[in-house]
Amino acid sequence: MPQHRPYFNPKVETLPKDSLRELQADMLRDVVDRAYRKSPFYRDLYRKAGIVPRDIKTLEDLRRLPLVDKAKADRAYPFGMLMCDISQVRQVHAATTPSRQMLPIYATEKDLEDWAERCARVLWMIGLRPGEYLQNAFRFGLSTGGFGFHYGAQKAGMISIPASVGGTDKQISSIVDLGVEGIAMMPSFGLFLGMRAQEMGIDLAKDSNLKVGLFGAEPTSRRMKNRLAGLLGLKAFGEYGMNEFLGPGMACQCVVKKGMHAWADHFLVECIDPATGEPVPEGNSGELVWTWLSAEGTAVIRYRSHDISRVLWKECLCGRTHPRIRRITGRTDDALSIGGYIVYPSRLRDVMLLFPEVGPFQVSLDSVKGLDCFSVKVELREGVDIDPVVLTKRISSAVCSYLVCTPLVEVVPRGSLGLEGVDPPFRVIDYRRSSGRYGAGD
Repeated sequence: MPQHRPYFNPKVETLPKDSLRELQADMLRDVVDRAYRKSPFYRDLYRKAGIVPRDIKTLEDLRRLPLVDKAKADRAYPFGMLMCDISQVRQVHAATTPSRQMLPIYATEKDLEDWAERCARVLWMIGLRPGEYLQNAFRFGLSTGGFGFHYGAQKAGMISIPASVGGTDKQISSIVDLGVEGIAMMPSFGLFLGMRAQEMGIDLAKDSNLKVGLFGAEPTSRRMKNRLAGLLGLKAFGEYGMNEFLGPGMACQCVVKKGMHAWADHFLVECIDPATGEPVPEGNSGELVWTWLSAEGTAVIRYRSHDISRVLWKECLCGRTHPRIRRITGRTDDALSIGGYIVYPSRLRDVMLLFPEVGPFQVSLDSVKGLDCFSVKVELREGVDIDPVVLTKRISSAVCSYLVCTPLVEVVPRGSLGLEGVDPPFRVIDYRRSSGRYGAGD
C-alpha cells in the first residue's frame, strides 16, 4: 500500500454524497429487516409502533422508527438486541446503563473486520503509516476503548503497543526508547503523562519522535488540545466513539480539523431536537442519534447518544465526503464522564441508599495534574454513631463495585453541606469546567 496516498480506502472515503446516501438507504432497509426478524427487542418495539420493514423505503422514512435510549435498551438485557446466531459471535463487549446491568454488544467476525477497517482509516487520516508505532493507552476490557485502534493499527500495517491505562513511567520510557510516533489515550492521561515526563527530566516535545496523538472518551476543548500539542510535541486529533457501536472509530478529525468525519458507509447519524425528536436543519445544534447500518451481531437503530453537536454534509477540504460532526458541546442527560467511564448520578444515589447511616451527600469532580479526581462528602443521619474510617471504606468499595470509579469519601459534620430539605438530598459539583477541558471550538 503506497504510504504517500492520503486515504486508507480512497474509493469509499471519497464516494460522492449522492452515492453514499443511496448506499445508506439500501443498508437501512436491510438492517431494519434483519432487526425485525432476528432481534426480539426491535421486533416488539416496531410491532407496538405499527411498523413493518416494508414501511421503510427511503432515508426520509427513518423518522417513522421509534427512538431508543439507554433506558429502553436496558430492557433488552441480555439477548434482546442480538440479531445473529450466537455461534457467529466472536466477542462480547458492553456499555453502561442507568441500572447496574451492562448492555451486551455482540460482535461477529464481520463486525470485528469492519471495526478494524474504520480504525485503520482513522489512524491513516491523522498521519500514521505502516511500520510506525501506535502506543494505545485506551482501556482494554468490556468497554471497547483499546481494542478498535489495536485492530486498526494491525490492519494498516502499523506496530501496535497495547499499553492500556496506567504504568505511566513505563509508557514514557517506551515512547522515548522505541521512538513511538503516535499515541491514543484519554486527554486527561495525556496531560498527566506529559507532566510526569517533565518531573522525570524528559521533555517529550523535544526528546521523543511523537508526531500525532488521538484523544477521546472525555470532553476536550481546543484549548486542551493545544496544551497537549505543546506539552507532547505532536498534532492533537479528537475522536468519537460509543461502546454501543464498537467505538472508537465512529468519527475522527482529519488534518483540516473542522469537525470529525463519521463513516457513512457504517453509520447513519441524525441531529434532532431533543425535546421533540424532530430533525433540525443541517448545521444546527441538536442531539446526535446513531444507526449502525453495517452491524451483523447487534441491532442498534436510532439510538440517542444524548450528545449535543451539529452535523455537516459539506465536502471537507481534505477531500473526504463523509459527514462531519462538530465538537460535543454538552449532553441532554445528567451522565458524567469520570476517567473515561460514564456515570449516572441516579446510580450513585442507589449506592448511597445501601447505607442507612448516610444522609445528604455531595459529589465533587475536579482535575488534578490532568486526571479526574472524584470525591464524595457524606453527612451522617442524626443519632448515628459509627467509625467514619470504616464507613468511608465501605462506601468507597460499594461505589467502585457499582460504578467502576473509586471515590475519595469523607464524612463531614451534619448540616455542613446545606442540603437540609433538598429533594433529592445530594448535589454534583463539576470543577473541571474551569480546567480548560471544556470550551468552544473543535
